[in-house]
Amino acid sequence: MCRSTCESKIYFFDLFFHRHEPRKSFLYSSQRGTTLIEVLVTLVLVAIGLSGMMAMQARGVQQNQSAYLRTQAVMMASDMADRIRLNRQAALAGDYALTSTQTVDNFKSTAGLSGGEKLAKNDLFDWLGRVNTYLPGGDATISLADQTITITLSWDGRRDDGNRSSYQHEVEL
Repeated sequence: MCRSTCESKIYFFDLFFHRHEPRKSFLYSSQRGTTLIEVLVTLVLVAIGLSGMMAMQARGVQQNQSAYLRTQAVMMASDMADRIRLNRQAALAGDYALTSTQTVDNFKSTAGLSGGEKLAKNDLFDWLGRVNTYLPGGDATISLADQTITITLSWDGRRDDGNRSSYQHEVEL
């Protein structure tokens, strides 16, 4: 009697603490290595997602720079439009005319000029200096047709594709 009772206790003890060797089923042995494949697939998907996010971030920075430069151009054109409106007689006389070949140095000297013409040259000197400072590759033209003055600013918008951006502002006198 002791023998059958003792054997059953040992058997029960072995089952409780899993001392016997686990049985390998066909299903368990066929799934070996799937965890590694799942991890590799996940890493590839995460890498694709991160590279997409980096591309969107770079594009956002580029668009932000473009918007900043356009805002600078609008502010500078509005500033010159206000200066022209304040010095209307000199504007109608063509003192604010500006071609793309003229530089800041053309407006340095104001010796021997009258009040309105001198103010126009000082305005152009100051304004062209700011155009060159704040707009990369900045260029400006101001033309008069009838009672309308057209201020055009252009700059290197995107250095990688060679295109120039521009902004045009018209002032009625």
